[in-house]
Amino acid sequence: MKRGAFWMAFVLVLSVFTAGCFGTKSPEDVVGDLSSTLDKMSGYKTNAVLTLQTGSTPQQYDVEVWYEKPTNYRVALTSKQRNITQIILRNDEGVFVLTPHLNKSFRFQSGWPENNGPLYLYETLVRSILDDSERKVNLDDKQYVFEVKANYSGNRSLTRQKIWLTEDFKPTRAEIMDANMNTLVEISFTDFIFNPQFDKDAFDKDRNMQSAMMAIPTLAQDGISEPPSGSFGVIQPVYMPTGVKLSVVEPVQMGDEYTVVLKYNGAYNYRLIEARPTATTVTYEQGMPIDLGFTIGVLTESADRQRMLTWELDGVEFTLIGDLPEEEMVKVAGSTYGVSGK
Repeated sequence: MKRGAFWMAFVLVLSVFTAGCFGTKSPEDVVGDLSSTLDKMSGYKTNAVLTLQTGSTPQQYDVEVWYEKPTNYRVALTSKQRNITQIILRNDEGVFVLTPHLNKSFRFQSGWPENNGPLYLYETLVRSILDDSERKVNLDDKQYVFEVKANYSGNRSLTRQKIWLTEDFKPTRAEIMDANMNTLVEISFTDFIFNPQFDKDAFDKDRNMQSAMMAIPTLAQDGISEPPSGSFGVIQPVYMPTGVKLSVVEPVQMGDEYTVVLKYNGAYNYRLIEARPTATTVTYEQGMPIDLGFTIGVLTESADRQRMLTWELDGVEFTLIGDLPEEEMVKVAGSTYGVSGK
């Protein structure tokens, strides 16, 4: 075979192979179409199962997400282990974290989810693809498989991710991994609808709180919908950053509320406050929701670099205040889950 004929045959085989991977589209065309899909959509509805392998035992959540452009969000997270649902809501009034089984809500002004988008949001996954110039893309069983960097501020151990999208760019699956390619987070999307129609009050705070409370009649009958009062066993986090020691455990009576303050000193200085407050609505001027794995917390930061992380667990409200980095705060908070009070 002449040299020219050989190279012509080689190019033909290569073009057939490429067409088998991406049809008539190049990887650049695929990414361009994905970007266009994100820009043109008016919103979406999706259901997914989220599995976290970051603790001693896997934790699973049913996740329901509603999004209506430009800024309306409703995210319902239901823990399969605790059978408790929390809702993150964003509308024209601000951002809310609703805890229906306690009839309690946190309200704050925030840039969420733009500043700290959780990994189960479609736009978070898509933007991680678009922003990674070193992305890899393949076609597997008529699905696009993207391999890209992971960048989640609350968990720096998550470094890589694989994202599966159908040919019309609906998500079906995602895996987020550490530097050793161990899968720590899995998301399985059970359905996904582009451009749905929403009721006018779909993102209303009162409607969502009432609807969620009506869905837990057995909890209300058992008296769990009202926070218990009185003293409680002190929870000591299992995790302490290197160079930190617990210095004081101090019970404090504040009006009708029994409160315990744990003080830590060393490489970082912080306090963990445990209480059963009676207020049903707490308002913060700034802050953002943060996924702690077992529950949703609220993270705020002051001008002097002091951070405050608040979360609820089994009727006890925890407030962590100090100079800890965000990732360390998340680790401390996560280590209160499953710990018996003393």
